[in-house]
Order: sequence, then C-alpha cells, then structure tokens
Amino acid sequence: MNIGAIIKLNRINQNLTQEELADGIISISYLSKIENGKIEPNEEVIKLLCRKLGIQINNQIDDSTKVICNEWFHLLLTSSNIEEIKQKYQEVNEVSKTIHDSELQLLIKIHMIRYYLKIGETTKALEQINNLKDVSGTFNNLQKYYWYKFNGNYYSIVEEENEALQKYVLSEDFIPHLDLPEDEIADILYSLAVTYSKHRLTSEAQSYANRALEYYRQVYNFSRCAECHLVLGICYRRINNHDKAVKNYQLAKQLAESTKNKKLILLTHLNMGYLYFVKGDTAKAIQHLDIIINDEDASLHDRLLSITSIIGESYSSKNFIEAKKRITQGLSWLNDQNKDKYLPFYYEILTFKYLIYQEYENFEMLMVNKFIPYLKEQKDYAKLAEHAELLGKYFEDIHKYKNAATYYKLVNFSYKQINRF
Repeated sequence: MNIGAIIKLNRINQNLTQEELADGIISISYLSKIENGKIEPNEEVIKLLCRKLGIQINNQIDDSTKVICNEWFHLLLTSSNIEEIKQKYQEVNEVSKTIHDSELQLLIKIHMIRYYLKIGETTKALEQINNLKDVSGTFNNLQKYYWYKFNGNYYSIVEEENEALQKYVLSEDFIPHLDLPEDEIADILYSLAVTYSKHRLTSEAQSYANRALEYYRQVYNFSRCAECHLVLGICYRRINNHDKAVKNYQLAKQLAESTKNKKLILLTHLNMGYLYFVKGDTAKAIQHLDIIINDEDASLHDRLLSITSIIGESYSSKNFIEAKKRITQGLSWLNDQNKDKYLPFYYEILTFKYLIYQEYENFEMLMVNKFIPYLKEQKDYAKLAEHAELLGKYFEDIHKYKNAATYYKLVNFSYKQINRF
C-alpha cells in the first residue's frame, strides 16, 4: 500500500512540516521513512496520522468509485470533449475527498497532469508534476507508467522534445510488466511515433506509426488513422519517396474529411505544401498553403507556419515579388499584443525582410543578438541549423571568414543534436 506517499502529499498540501505532523505521534525520522516508502506503519499509526491530516483511509474500494475513476481515465485517453472531461472530473473529485484506496488516489493525482494538459492549463500541469516528484520514487509499475507518459505529454506540448522522448521511452519500458488495454498501448505508440518524427528518426517513427495504425484501423478510429498516415507521409517525404508520401497524405485527408476534423484537414494541406516545395512544384505548394492562410478557422500558428514557408521558399528561388507580398501579409497579422507569443515567426519574417530589402545591418543585429540566441535557448536545432547557415553565408559573402566559420560550426553542431538519438 502506498500510504506513505498519500500522507506526504496531504501534509505538503496542508503546509505542514514533518515535525508538526509527527508531533505527539511518532519521531520525525520514523515519519520520513513512512513517507519515503521505507517502512509500512501499523494501522494505529496510520489512523493517528490520517486523523491529524483530516483524511480517511479505507482500502476496501467500492465498485462505483472505481467505475467513476476508470471512466474519467478513459475520457482523458480518448475524448476531446473538454466539458465532458471536466464534468466527470467533478464526480471524481467528489468521491476522492474520502481516500478509498491509496493506490487509486495516487493514480488520480498522476492523471491530474493529463487533465490539466487536456483543458489547456499547462502551468497547473507542471505544478502537479512538481508536487508529485518527491513521492514518485514510491510509485508502483502502473503509476510509473502513467507518471512517465504524462510527463512526456507535458514536455511534448511545451516543445521540449528531448525530454518528451526520454519520458515516453521510460513509460514504454513498463508495458511488458502491465496488463494495459490495447487503446492505451496504441496511444503511447502513436506518441512515440510523433516524437521520433520530430527528432527526424524516420525508421523509428515509421515503425511506431505502423504499429499504432494497425490498432486504430481495427477499431475504426479514423481521426487517429489520419494522424498516423500524416506521420508516415512526413517520413516518406524525408526519405524522398514522394509517391508514398502523397498516398499517405491523401489517405489522411480522406479520413479527416470523413470525420469532419478541420484541424487535421488543414494539417494535411500544410504537409502537402511542404512536399510540393521539395518536389519543386512551387505553384502547387502555395495552392495547398493558401488554403490554410485564407481559412478563417485556421489557427494563427498554422497560418504563420504556412506563410513563413512560402517566404523562405520564395527567397531561395529569388522570387522576391512573392516574398515581399507574403512578408507584408505576415507582419499584418502580428502586433504588440500577440508578437511575443509568435516570436520565432516574427523573427523569421523580419530575417527575410531585411535580406530582401538589403537592410544588412538590421539583419545582422537581429540574427546575432536575438534570433540565433532564441533558437539556441529553445533548442530548436532544425531552425537553428537553417538560420545559422544563412548567417554564415552572409558573413562569408562580406569576407568576415572568422564569423562565418563560427556559424558554420553551429550548423554542424545543430545537425549533430538532431541526429544524436
């Protein structure tokens, strides 16, 4: 029984020190051993500690409580209906006020990480992670599985992909030791596929995407099938198998349209745009990207992704008329209120603006003092490689070879970081 972790969490939540809780019951060192799972206390000690904390322990969990909790866990895995998830959480919160089972109580607290991520409360998710860190060493295998998985979810959302991959791999290690449902296993496989793809580990991404796709086909989960086909399309694009990339993107689009999943439909157009740029068909690429740019329902993030892709490609092909038009359009979407939120897009648009309009002093100052340091801080090695190369070439063209060498070294370093897994 994980009673020590429950006692520690409730003590911390009530801002009690170990000395205050132990006073009159047991020694501080004995309480510390209980909280760290080194000692299993007798029932009398448990009762006294719980009474002081104002909580109850009853290890005979009733079926109705278990059903409510499992329903909530499953909604967190499968549902995108935020109101439904919140409503079910209210039920869980009500039944969890009396601790029916310490193991289940910890599972609830671990699932709170996923809950906060689902409802868009990323800061609260991090707070919950930090609250649980001290007791994570006492988790059983099932709790560790979810602990690492939800940590991976958090780091994926905040785009710390190295941490995300590490946590997902740790979570996967527990699968052989657990009797997990197939939809849970498919979900972690899909998460690994996406994360490996972000690291440009194509073989691994393909393998995990295909394994996840096999399950989602069987249960007719068309949205997830579409997402798996998108990952596969990206993988095939990267290895220059354009025919298979197109096939997977088309399948993704058909499946997304069958479920009226607008976000996925637009994501398919975004990736088709990237593919046609690679194939050298600029007109067709822009046609796909303009679908996103001109869609009022598309997020500003996706519209900026699309327009910066057009700007970069237009600059590379020396189509400066197209690039200038898109730069004006992109800058019109950004203002003092939203600029910080979309800072990398703002810097990228300014980069090409300064180059095209030959504002070289502004270009150098932006790149050296702001954009490159920002990309380093964010560990966005793909963009860092791209823009460090741009800056290296600029210094080479003006015969500042020492500066050029510095940024070419940064290009090599960035590629090593991308390929180091």
